[in-house]
Amino acid sequence: MKHKIIFVLLILRLPLFSQDDFSAKKMFEDGNYILALNEYELLLKTDSTNKEWLHHLAVCYLNTNGDKSRAVSPLEKLLLEVNVKSINYYLMGRAYHYDYNFSSAIENFKMFLRTNPINKELVNSANEHIEYCSNAKELMKYPVDISFENLGKNINSSFDDYYPFVNNDESYIQFNSKRNEFSVEENSGQFKSNVYISNVSLGKYQKAKLLSKKINTEEESEEIVGMNSSGSKSIIYKDDYLLGGELYMAFYDNKSITKIDKFDKSINSKNAEIAACISDDNQKLFFASDRPGGYGGVDLYLCQRLPNGKWSEPNNLGPYVNTYMDEDFPSISSDGKTLYFSSKGHSSMGGYDIFKSKWDPIKSKFSYVQNMGFPINTPEDNLNFRLASDDRFAYVSAVRKEGFGGLDIYRIKFESVEPKYTVIKGLVTKDVNTDSRVDISITDSETYEIYGEYSPNDINSRYIIILPPGKYFIDIDADGFNSISEEIEILDKISFKSEIIKNIHLTSK
Repeated sequence: MKHKIIFVLLILRLPLFSQDDFSAKKMFEDGNYILALNEYELLLKTDSTNKEWLHHLAVCYLNTNGDKSRAVSPLEKLLLEVNVKSINYYLMGRAYHYDYNFSSAIENFKMFLRTNPINKELVNSANEHIEYCSNAKELMKYPVDISFENLGKNINSSFDDYYPFVNNDESYIQFNSKRNEFSVEENSGQFKSNVYISNVSLGKYQKAKLLSKKINTEEESEEIVGMNSSGSKSIIYKDDYLLGGELYMAFYDNKSITKIDKFDKSINSKNAEIAACISDDNQKLFFASDRPGGYGGVDLYLCQRLPNGKWSEPNNLGPYVNTYMDEDFPSISSDGKTLYFSSKGHSSMGGYDIFKSKWDPIKSKFSYVQNMGFPINTPEDNLNFRLASDDRFAYVSAVRKEGFGGLDIYRIKFESVEPKYTVIKGLVTKDVNTDSRVDISITDSETYEIYGEYSPNDINSRYIIILPPGKYFIDIDADGFNSISEEIEILDKISFKSEIIKNIHLTSK
């Protein structure tokens, strides 16, 4: 698989192992950091000062999709030694970076560089991470006003669930998962990835199911890596033992796949093509590739649809978007004016951050690039960003404390963007005609705060209430009449309704 979620550290492995830690060593050498982590935790209960075990435990923490800052504790013990190995300063810099202790991270990276290490890749990485930490300090001064909603057990599992894609009206979501279902286990202890789909009913995502076997296989990895805004087309990455990985276009009719076409050689080259997206008018294809001739690493490219229906030769998006580092996961807005993508360059606060670039009609190119900000971006890799049509919600995968394990899928809410409102209106009637005043109170059922108080019109007895999506209690009171108390839910996604008619009838006591 060409695109990895878990980074692999370049480390100086220590050769000292005893027969007691043979299993841990074997798992570690195979890259099965999840199981090796468990083994080293058990081993350290028998000898909490073993330097080799502490070192490898830290490496395991840093190589799994969990709380990477847990590597701080074993590394602190190693840094108390008289002769500290330089690699441990580097690892501590990484651990402090994930722990949001950026000043201490920079200090440890500089300590590592002062030891004059031979490994040039680690030297470059340390310098890059010093810049990441400096960027992070600045970005965290101006956090974006957002909230995270974990999509819950119908979507997320104890395995990695990642790269969410929704269509404009959020009627369904597709994503990838490495769960133990219709998938073989790899040497790393993880399972091959498959594509899943979940439909929305009454505003809620239903239990996710495997997408068609036209895409998913048990022996290889498949991933959704792009989708147009309407959801009529998606881009699928299929791992291949011989070819190394290819991009395909999947076509949908009513959420069912009708056909799958492999992209031609102008897109699927001998190099790595990782992710792609297509514009809603089917005229532009953006994709990521590490082919020669770019600005360094993985770059973003654009193909235009030709009159004969084929794709043009790829054009590099240029130095405004691409850097000497990696750019990935392009996603074009429905109006074609904003390109979202991931990058290790620009002003990243650690690994991949999510950026956006606006189309400049004068220069005829995507130019000004802006970091999407913290906490959308974190010291972790932030790879895929999918904006819903109303610009109030977006979807990401992330490792967070409230998650189910590994990467989970979250729905982000931009608090500064006005929600869609539902108008509730109706007629209030009484079984006995009196002049008693009718009071209607709306309370948020989660916070128990009063949202608003209302009264029907004195002349026609009609009322109107405007509410954003959420759950509420509605209480209706009038002297001499029985009170009414109900719970109502204003749905969003595809279940959103702009207007609800709700008549109220009061009965006398």
